[in-house]
Amino acid sequence: MDLLIENQTSEKINVREELTKTIKEVLQTEGLDLNYEISVTFVDKDKIRSLNREYRNVDRQTDVLSFPMNDDSDIEGMPKMLGDIVICMDVAKEQAENLGHTLKRELMYLTAHSTLHLLGYDHLNDEDKKVMRTREKEVMRNLKVFRDDESLEDIDLTGEKNKKKTNLTDEDIKYLKDEIKKELREEIRNSQLDDKEKIYNKENLSHGQKFLKGFDYAYDGLVYAINHEKNMKFHLLACIIVLIASLFFNLSRLEMMFLIIAISSVITLELINTALENAVDIAADGRWLILAKAAKDISAAATFVSALNAMFIAYLVFFDKFLNFYDSVILRIAKRPSHLALISVSLVIIVTIFLKGVFYEGKGTAFKGGFVSGHTSVSFCLATIGILLIDNPLARLILFGLALIVAESRYEANIHSTKEIIRGALLGISVASLIFGVFS
Repeated sequence: MDLLIENQTSEKINVREELTKTIKEVLQTEGLDLNYEISVTFVDKDKIRSLNREYRNVDRQTDVLSFPMNDDSDIEGMPKMLGDIVICMDVAKEQAENLGHTLKRELMYLTAHSTLHLLGYDHLNDEDKKVMRTREKEVMRNLKVFRDDESLEDIDLTGEKNKKKTNLTDEDIKYLKDEIKKELREEIRNSQLDDKEKIYNKENLSHGQKFLKGFDYAYDGLVYAINHEKNMKFHLLACIIVLIASLFFNLSRLEMMFLIIAISSVITLELINTALENAVDIAADGRWLILAKAAKDISAAATFVSALNAMFIAYLVFFDKFLNFYDSVILRIAKRPSHLALISVSLVIIVTIFLKGVFYEGKGTAFKGGFVSGHTSVSFCLATIGILLIDNPLARLILFGLALIVAESRYEANIHSTKEIIRGALLGISVASLIFGVFS
């Protein structure tokens, strides 16, 4: 059997032995010889989404795609072309982490699943799905690769040899059998679900817990939109630019109010547009329907109108300011430390959310985890502002100590890593120092 592996990612991947073993097991389980040639390509999220859109008309990322060659030619001495397998390493990592097993285990399963697709298996209806899942389960059992490769890979579900080797009692082996079988069933079911198909288990919370958890849910929605929609990144950057611009121009409260309302309306409609697109995708089930396209186009048009409105308001607010730029900058701002403090804290919060959204890896909520520690960034920003505005050395020391206590609490609670806390501290200090250093 010839296995061609191409790595189009920036990561080092060394799984040839495992994938070869998996494909051979699938072919042997199907009673076929090994005279086949298969290619496996590793790609990132953007590439797999592009391929999924191009060949399946489904505009979202997936874990693996199969491209059968349907080669009926039988040239003596030459292997048959079975087809191509394309695996997304980013999604494979996420699924391995969510399911609690190794990346090697996930890649082997995806390869087995895709090879069965190349052989003609599918899961479009319940009957076909049941047949394919049975074949997958049989292959994975024969490979003896389980969630914890080191502790379970030597356990044979049927033999006595490994029972003596591991010194397990009959009760222990029975328990392991049941757990492994349950795990395989659950894993096979979940690992093939796209994001829209995964079932969310509702939490049983009290009224008070629901109120607090609502902030987490709202933040999760914001992070999802930032992570999946490029326009959201642009809108947040525009918000940051407007806040910084307010430092250079003598804006009245009314003008600032109109700018904030305009930006908020654009972001709000973009969130609604994203939610509506997901709802339409669920309803259309991957089909390209005229009404589904119309619904998406209309929601996009609403966002576009809001963006035009924001641009028009910005024009009205800033046009005259540009003409009197030198009369409206440093002298007015230097007398308004409250405005500087508000802009600094706002920028820190927006940049923190932006960084968490861009670098989101499936972990973290509004108050826990993520690329940057939000509590630390805000606390160090406030401490830096206080240090710059207060002359009393003791008061400065107290402010810095309070910021350190906040950072230490995030580490002690195992909510953030040291790197995430350091990033937050640097973000808060740098933003406050830059704003007050330039404009105060």
